[in-house]
Order: sequence, then C-alpha cells, then structure tokens
Amino acid sequence: MNSVLQKRVCAPMFVLIRQRIGILLMILFMPVNSPVWKMGLEGLGYGPGLSGFGFFALSLALFVAGALMTFTPKTKFG
Repeated sequence: MNSVLQKRVCAPMFVLIRQRIGILLMILFMPVNSPVWKMGLEGLGYGPGLSGFGFFALSLALFVAGALMTFTPKTKFG
C-alpha cells in the first residue's frame, strides 16, 4: 500500500522538477542568447575556448536537451 502511494506522489513531482529544469534550460540557452553568453563569459575573463560556431552548437544542444526534458511524456516507475 505504501509503495503505491509513493508511486502516485513521487512520480508527478519528479516530472514537474524535470519539466521545470527543461524550461529553464530552454530559456537560458535559446540560440539567440549564445552571443550574450559568450560576451558575458569573455567579460568575466573566462574564455570558453570554443569558436563561435562551437559555442552556438553547444547552446543549441543544451536548448534541445531542455526541450526533450520538457516535452517528453511522463515516465512510468515499476
């Protein structure tokens, strides 16, 4: 009985956290924001060590990861 309750309570909470992290990744790493991130890192004195295209590709990959986290269906446990 206790495990059924845990599955019903914990699974939706896990999905909400996963979706919220996905939305945060999508907002922060929109491909439009990659030049802003690069300029900000260079302004802080930290060079990312990637070319402009490489940094854009990394930003795009993080955006797609956030989209997958946000829009994939709920996972079933057990």
